[in-house]
Amino acid sequence: MNDIAAERGQDAFHCLVEICANDDLRTVLWPMPTDNDPASWTLRAETWQHEDVMLGGSDAGAHLDRMCGAPYTTRFLGDCLRGRKLVPLEQAVRMLTDDPARLFGLRERGRLAEGYHADLVLFDPERIEAGPATLVHDLPGTARGSTRAPSASSPYGSTAWRPSATTRSRGRSPGSCSGRAVTRGR
Repeated sequence: MNDIAAERGQDAFHCLVEICANDDLRTVLWPMPTDNDPASWTLRAETWQHEDVMLGGSDAGAHLDRMCGAPYTTRFLGDCLRGRKLVPLEQAVRMLTDDPARLFGLRERGRLAEGYHADLVLFDPERIEAGPATLVHDLPGTARGSTRAPSASSPYGSTAWRPSATTRSRGRSPGSCSGRAVTRGR
């Protein structure tokens, strides 16, 4: 903002206000995180070791026009495999599957074990990643559509859900989608 303001011969605040006003207030302002330093990531890794901590990153769509927390699992796995490598892959998978299943009382879910439902997601460890968020105007609400900020993921290999394959490479379905919704205690 300071560079743009200097180029225009304005102070940063007035430049920001002008940009937003000229865009009919559609400009999305999002502060950059202040905790992206190595010490903050070390603290996260230490926190994740505590038994009372569950990994999560979604606000269930409360800020749909500003962010999308849905790809946090994909980002986390990619970061564990090729990025900061703060957590081994086996622990990362447990944190995303078994920990939530136990917390929410989903019996016989969340791990591969005898007698458990074998819900699987297969992925390529060399390619799993979440893409950058993009701003799209496709939600109902205004003439041009309200905005949202989705993030695409690299294609997963396949997904098997109790136990028929329901989604294959690149999102193509074999045509059958067996299974049922899982609720607490079932």
